[in-house]
Amino acid sequence: MLIFYPRLSNGNVLWTCDNCGYTAEVSELGTNAVALVCQCDMNTHPECNNDWYYKGLYRSKRTYKESGSGAVW
Repeated sequence: MLIFYPRLSNGNVLWTCDNCGYTAEVSELGTNAVALVCQCDMNTHPECNNDWYYKGLYRSKRTYKESGSGAVW
């Protein structure tokens, strides 16, 4: 499961920590499924987006898509 956050008018993603409610604007053009290490407990939130970034799933899916393999992710 991934959590997708809304885009603001400036193109940034409005991220919210699912632990403490802290919010931040994230400048990431390729996705709006962001996960940040929050200051509240120094862990990644949301937890479900952790693998997407920190285990390379986002990078591998982008590379696969850009390679022209014809598969749709």
